[in-house]
Amino acid sequence: MLAKMNAQRELASSAAPPSALERDDEESYLHEEIELDLADDPGSDDAEASELDIGAELEDLLSEGSGDNEPIELDLGTMVELGENEGALGDQPDSELAVDPALGLDLPDALLPDDGAEGIDDRAIVVDESKFPELVSDDGSEGIAAEREITLGAVGDEARLPLAAVQYRAEKPKTALEACSALTARGTSVVLASSDLLWFRAEETTPLRLAIDGTALADVVLLGPQADVVIAATRAGQLFRRARFASQAEQLQRLRERERPLSGTRAELAFGAAHAENSGDPYVATQDGALYRILDAGERFERVELAGKVVALARESATVLVARERELSLVFVQAEREPIALTGSALAVARAEAPALATAQACIALSEPARALVVSHDGGRSFRGVPGTANTTALAGVNEPSGPRFYAAVYRETSDQTELCVIDPERAEAEIVARIEGGEEVDAQDPVDRAEWARVSRLVWHAESGTLWAVGGFGVLRFVRASS
Repeated sequence: MLAKMNAQRELASSAAPPSALERDDEESYLHEEIELDLADDPGSDDAEASELDIGAELEDLLSEGSGDNEPIELDLGTMVELGENEGALGDQPDSELAVDPALGLDLPDALLPDDGAEGIDDRAIVVDESKFPELVSDDGSEGIAAEREITLGAVGDEARLPLAAVQYRAEKPKTALEACSALTARGTSVVLASSDLLWFRAEETTPLRLAIDGTALADVVLLGPQADVVIAATRAGQLFRRARFASQAEQLQRLRERERPLSGTRAELAFGAAHAENSGDPYVATQDGALYRILDAGERFERVELAGKVVALARESATVLVARERELSLVFVQAEREPIALTGSALAVARAEAPALATAQACIALSEPARALVVSHDGGRSFRGVPGTANTTALAGVNEPSGPRFYAAVYRETSDQTELCVIDPERAEAEIVARIEGGEEVDAQDPVDRAEWARVSRLVWHAESGTLWAVGGFGVLRFVRASS
């Protein structure tokens, strides 16, 4: 055996191909036959093609051609099925199988019946409210208090008002045109405030101008037996006193020392009982709800203890709207009457951000811009709404020979117009006595914003002359009955 192997090696070495150097000497050796190892060569493709097993079914398909040049249509799906079936069944190519085309495929979720467990169901959604946590009401300790509800008012709040039988004509005093925000009247005097005081006496049409501090004034009140002393409050919470014939104003520090406002907060003051016909002492309320009685023409301030914070003061009497937690009550400071807790429509108006309060004898009126004002003819025990009086910006109570009345300035924002109305508290009805039209005497080059020209900031009834005074962006107007 070993000798045979050696003989084969010698034969292989003798038949070895020429080396690279030897080939360089030859011109070409492309004509040489290439010997292949038969063990690795699967054979000639032409020789073995006839032995390719393509299956009986595929042979039948190929044999269906009618000619050598005609195209043969092959169904690849059928071929795949045949190949799979043959591999699965081995030597049973002729067996007939019913193949489900969906066999082995995962159906998408959309084809499955919807049991409502996932996705959006077209059926009605039933909400079990008992599953929700109970909502805790806002006590007003943070943010916006719950009682400061947002409302669009009732349908009748902005109803058209009828004209009164007696109309008022407007008279413009001879003074410079300037916006005024405060107004007071007592005895024979009427005093307006812008950054200065404009002081009218009796039937004067030209006021006396008195300087205070050069800053905008928020409120004014007349004091003294002759109503010849004015205390003015600035928007920063400072108090100044000025007599009609004094050379300059005097700053009052006593109240500010007792009530120091927090840094960065507004400290506006508001006066009450300023137009009381009995010439009693007026009151002043601070921004944080404290109430003080003004004594000795501003020399002393006496604290009035209340079970709550002052929200609004009536200018005609010592009647105060007081808030305590979620309750609001009417408190009669100088009268021996128990406080009256507000309910219903009166409570809704009183819970506004800045309600207004006015009195006329035993009648009471409450207003706020978003709702119609409410009136009471029985001392505050019951209130009724007055249709058509939404967006009332100023109130004034009047004791007329025919009975108590209220005057209200109802601002119509869309037309920049104010309707001055007289209100009968017993009937809870309003009638228009005069109008203030916006845009009058407006100069296009006027640097002051006149967007709300006809809006009334304050109304006052001057009993001495029987006239109604109004101030606002238009300046000052005095209204007299047309029959006078």
